[in-house]
Amino acid sequence: MTTTTPTMMAHGSVISDQELLSLERDYWDAVKDRDARTVGRLTAEECTLAGARGVSAVDAREMGKRIEAATHRIVDYRIDPKTTRITHLSDDMVAIGYGIHEDLEVDGKPVQLDAFDVSIWKRSETGWTCVLHTESIAGDPFGRDRVAEVRPS
Repeated sequence: MTTTTPTMMAHGSVISDQELLSLERDYWDAVKDRDARTVGRLTAEECTLAGARGVSAVDAREMGKRIEAATHRIVDYRIDPKTTRITHLSDDMVAIGYGIHEDLEVDGKPVQLDAFDVSIWKRSETGWTCVLHTESIAGDPFGRDRVAEVRPS
């Protein structure tokens, strides 16, 4: 894991790399368990999501609703410690990036996914919350490893 200097926790103590990684895992565990309350508590009031579906803005309540209404399920996940990089942007903001393997159930079928994720966490009066999360599916950067769907003309 690569890092720079530590960042202060909400009550004046320093957030360690392990504490930040624990926050990220708490978020993933809450999504896996469909724990909308914890997901909402860990999501900032203004959070940006970016992934294969595009870019969207959500607040804590909306993120909780998304978790409850999800049509897919995370069965398991593994964050790769060898690819994890933590950057302390300021005393109140930290970025974490990592490779991740996800075992999912989508439309009743098992799906495995490898991706690279980045989250930015910001300290507020109530603690640390995620203000940005991105997920990029692993593979050829030009999409050549994906099969294009042929549409009838």
